[in-house]
Amino acid sequence: MLNKTQKTLCALAVITATMGSAMAANSVDVRVIGTITPAACTPTVSGGGVVDYGVIRANTLSADAYTVLPTKQLDFSIVCDAPIKAGWTVTNDRPGTVAGATELSTGYAVSPVALSLPTKLVAGLGLAGTAPIGGYTMALSNVMTDGSAATTVTTDNSIVNWEPSTDGMMFGGIDGTKIAPAATGTIVPVAFTNFAAKLNVQAYINKSSALDLSKQIQLDGQNTIEIVYL
Repeated sequence: MLNKTQKTLCALAVITATMGSAMAANSVDVRVIGTITPAACTPTVSGGGVVDYGVIRANTLSADAYTVLPTKQLDFSIVCDAPIKAGWTVTNDRPGTVAGATELSTGYAVSPVALSLPTKLVAGLGLAGTAPIGGYTMALSNVMTDGSAATTVTTDNSIVNWEPSTDGMMFGGIDGTKIAPAATGTIVPVAFTNFAAKLNVQAYINKSSALDLSKQIQLDGQNTIEIVYL
């Protein structure tokens, strides 16, 4: 399977070939690309990756303050067919929808309301018309690699300078932020076959005065977790 960079390169190759044919070029390049890895990893989130807050009564929402919802917990695991250093990126699929805060280039923003989870960045819950519905954060806890307690570390897209992630953050403030497991007390990603952690999610709802509550509103937050090999 091609990674994102390779997909981009393929797209550029097609564009170049198309433009070249319009110029009646007498040659064309054919590129063969791919990645060989020593192992393959599969990520899984329990419950089909769905955090369901069920029915939220409109009359339980505050008119002039954000309504904080309880924390939900899912199981997040990665299984590899051989020990390998791997991590993941998280992409915000609902940019431009965080309620009450200015977003960074990644689509995440500093939460405008205190949450019980230690992370500070939130993603949006989609729009109700033109109004942001709210926001939510995700953080890991109980991190394990191959049955041993572990921690997580983060880096920008250089994968060189790793830093400890004491809050278990899943959202990055910089494009290309990578997260990986490391042995407790270290900042070096560790090779593993089985990774397991609790994925904690907490949401808040926008002020009800900013929403049209005469019709149903569907919470619509979504992030994509993608495995990267280090």
